Amino acid sequence: MRFHAEQEKAFDRSLPGSSFSFATISGVNEEERLLKVVLEPYGNETGWCRVLKDTFYPIPKHKDHPDPDGKHTHDEHDPQWPYKPGQEVLVGSITGMGHEQYVVLGLIDQGAVSDQ
Repeated sequence: MRFHAEQEKAFDRSLPGSSFSFATISGVNEEERLLKVVLEPYGNETGWCRVLKDTFYPIPKHKDHPDPDGKHTHDEHDPQWPYKPGQEVLVGSITGMGHEQYVVLGLIDQGAVSDQ
């Protein structure tokens, strides 16, 4: 019976775990565009993680927006960095060469993004 249980554990360890996790942002390096996150439900903090390029995005242009004073500059917006400590994100895990690396896939929408 014990041999069977050990075989099951060995088999389970050989299978890949979920590639996606929920996490909470614990550190932000806006200059380098890196994040540290705490993985749920385990509470493990990662090292610095990269983010997908399109998760920091420009505010949409407003070409059809009325311009009563002729000084509107709505067509010139820089990408906005939406990440702040405490926000929940979706994280992908990349396993290879004996180690694991995490990539932040984006914010879990709780209305914070729409406030920009």
